[in-house]
Amino acid sequence: MNKIVYSLFSLLALNALAQAPKQYSFQDLIKQPIKGTCQMQQEKSLGITLWSNDFTYDSTWVINNDGQSGIDFGWNINNTSDGWWAASGINSTSGGKYAELVNGDPTLTPGSQALNVVYTLTTAQPIDIVALGGTNQVSLQFQQYGARFNDLQEFQISTDGINFITVGSNADLPVLSSAGGSAYSNPNNKTINLATYLSANPSPIWIRFSWTTALPGLATNPNVWVTYGWYIDDVKIVTNPTNDLSVTSSMWGTAGLSYYQIPTTQVAPIEFSASVFNGGQNTQYNAKLNVNVNSGVFLGSSAPSNIPSLDSLDLVTSTTFSPPANTASYTVVRSISSDSTDDFPANNALANLNFSVTNFIYARDNNIVSGNTSNGTDGFEAGNLFDIFADQTLKAINVRLAGGTSGTTIGTEIYAKLYSIDPNTGEFVYEAESDPFIVASNNLNTNLVMQLQTPVDLFANNTYLAVVGSFAGGLKVANAGTSEPQTSFFFDNPSTTWFYQTSTPYVRLNFDPTVGLDEESTEIKGVSLYPNPTNGSSSMIMEANTSGMALITLLDMSGKQVSVANASLFAGENTINLATENLNSGVYFVNVDFQGATKTMKLVKK
Repeated sequence: MNKIVYSLFSLLALNALAQAPKQYSFQDLIKQPIKGTCQMQQEKSLGITLWSNDFTYDSTWVINNDGQSGIDFGWNINNTSDGWWAASGINSTSGGKYAELVNGDPTLTPGSQALNVVYTLTTAQPIDIVALGGTNQVSLQFQQYGARFNDLQEFQISTDGINFITVGSNADLPVLSSAGGSAYSNPNNKTINLATYLSANPSPIWIRFSWTTALPGLATNPNVWVTYGWYIDDVKIVTNPTNDLSVTSSMWGTAGLSYYQIPTTQVAPIEFSASVFNGGQNTQYNAKLNVNVNSGVFLGSSAPSNIPSLDSLDLVTSTTFSPPANTASYTVVRSISSDSTDDFPANNALANLNFSVTNFIYARDNNIVSGNTSNGTDGFEAGNLFDIFADQTLKAINVRLAGGTSGTTIGTEIYAKLYSIDPNTGEFVYEAESDPFIVASNNLNTNLVMQLQTPVDLFANNTYLAVVGSFAGGLKVANAGTSEPQTSFFFDNPSTTWFYQTSTPYVRLNFDPTVGLDEESTEIKGVSLYPNPTNGSSSMIMEANTSGMALITLLDMSGKQVSVANASLFAGENTINLATENLNSGVYFVNVDFQGATKTMKLVKK
């Protein structure tokens, strides 16, 4: 992707799996060392347990519920699930008592969640790692259950019991909402390497679990204080493994963008990279990223590198893979290796990649639909950046609209649009769009081809943004996969602000040269409305190649039928008067069906 400085945009990072720049609404809800249990047992992956606590004794923890009282607010410790969401608590290894976080019940009318609160659960006494036989080479490990909504769930430590630093959070886990996502596995095992936060001979530490909203700028809105609940059990301090390379991020693609479908005309070299962290105690020698495409069609690796303990390094393959410009499917197997046997191989395993070279389709999404992008009752646009490597004419943009009970509303008017990018300012510059399109039930959960009004020539070495949008609520765009920051975008109509999102909208470029040929050969030569906008009456002017009956349907913004009429057309130009005098002010849509062809036009009544 060409480097772009968005100097004139307010490009705000969205929550890792929050697909819009707004909060989720309720409708989206689907000084002495502490005397813990010192087991000194060998762990399978992470070494020796120096300290553990399973909440058997409430007194080993200090709860601060920010002035709230009652079992429905803040942290509590028992063996009963007290919140509104989960019928039972965490399925932890130890069983018995556990800690639970609750903040009222949003299903009540009105919801009872407390606002402007920070709930903390802290060890009552510090944990003396050195006295327990450890060094800074330790990790915090615990089991948890729950789900994310608009809340911030953090893990913190302190060496004085007053000043706490955040060492991790659950921002890497999905948000659970009507748009998709999931609850945590029960239990979810969390491990946080503390070595980089501690000195070589660390002072005793306190452990804290903290809960509040992730959207403090919207603190007066009760929705940002909703939580499904958060359960904690079996908290441990364990020694770090001897050898442990973990992958913190990985990337593949061309010029910073990953494509799961690439047209033969846009094939370009693909590179692979991975960022790794040495969380083990030993230096890792000759660490490499290895890549195998289609069982040996391409074999690549990064240069061997030595990574000291607690250091990070980016591994990039020395050679790139250039697929032949022929249609084919590819499977990429990636792995991390070094001279040592990794004690915890699960955290450096890389999932296989699958992509294809196609005739005409250019896709950033991975075709595995999960959740959707929407904007409540407001209009928006959502889509992806695409780099062009060879001049080509674009005729359509393909999209997928979410279906189901929480999917796109039937009758919603949508459009597809293409932007280029000003190389000097970074502004998105309008290039083309489709005709307005009224969503029908058969348009949901399918690949919808939206033909541009006029084909657009795209030029090599340029980047374009393809979006699908709506002027009002009702549109829900299917998501499939994840995007690197500032490569997939969301435009909020009310604020006229661009945001970036890290879920990939199903919005694709379609270079098929046959798109529109059937429509161009229909009996409709052209249709227009005049006057438009209108203060009173309006007429439809239509040129037909042959005579016949046309069905003319007038719809309002919600897709509700206002009127329907038949018109007898003759070959040549026809003028049909529309009964618009008594319509209320607003936006309407005129659908014309004639000889198997359909045309939709927007009509504005003042």
